[in-house]
Amino acid sequence: MLHLIRSDLYKLKKSNYLWVCLLIALILGTGTIFLLDFTYKMTGDQMQAQLEQIQSEMEETGVSVTTSGIPASYEELSASSQLLSFFSGESTLLLAVVISLFVGGEFTYGTIKNLVSRSYSRGSIYASKFIVGTLVSILFAVLYAAVSTITATALWGFGTVSKGFLPDLLTGIALELFLNAAYAAIFLMFSILIRQNGGSLAANICFLEFLSLFAMLGEMLLKKLLNHTVSLSAYLPDTVMQAVASQELTSSLITRALAVGAGFMIVSTIIGSISFIRRDIR
Repeated sequence: MLHLIRSDLYKLKKSNYLWVCLLIALILGTGTIFLLDFTYKMTGDQMQAQLEQIQSEMEETGVSVTTSGIPASYEELSASSQLLSFFSGESTLLLAVVISLFVGGEFTYGTIKNLVSRSYSRGSIYASKFIVGTLVSILFAVLYAAVSTITATALWGFGTVSKGFLPDLLTGIALELFLNAAYAAIFLMFSILIRQNGGSLAANICFLEFLSLFAMLGEMLLKKLLNHTVSLSAYLPDTVMQAVASQELTSSLITRALAVGAGFMIVSTIIGSISFIRRDIR
């Protein structure tokens, strides 16, 4: 098992796409902060009114949204207030690219077939991919958050912090990394099911981009048919990540984050591992 993990890490280290995606993460982490800075400077004092209007319009259609935790003005921006949100940034998209290309390439070039022929169990092969995917998810999240925090501190200052800031920060980071690991499990599942670079990449990106959209459409449909608001999107990984980053870490929010992360991780791992164990490798 340890040999498989070392081998996977070595292959990733030698791949060009990993380093390209890491470079993109650095650029995005920096560019996003400058874009946010520009947006708040252009909006001025109208930001709070616009946020309230957006929330009101979305809730009227049955979509559950909240603007809690979003700075209402430029003066409220600081690195400390936005630090957790940096862990729920665009790194998940880059993670999808890396896992799709890595696992898909293993099938395309026959590496998986060679491993199975060398008497490695399929369970250990899948476990190795999951562990490496989790490590990569942590790497991207931490790198993105680090460069974003440095840039935000340079522009806005770190800001003042309360006595309970550090414990809440560490708890929030742990939850964000756990949810990132759940994404790694999902991306691995699709890559194992499809077994091809382009197809798995398309499926993973579609999952990222359209799952929340389908949940919002479902909420709107239920609101129209039943005149009742149902928060389907509240149990999606990206929504929970945003909630952890912007809301007070109550026991109910922590429980929801753990349940959503564990649920997606377990279901994805079961589906992916069963498919990998039972299907023939060509």
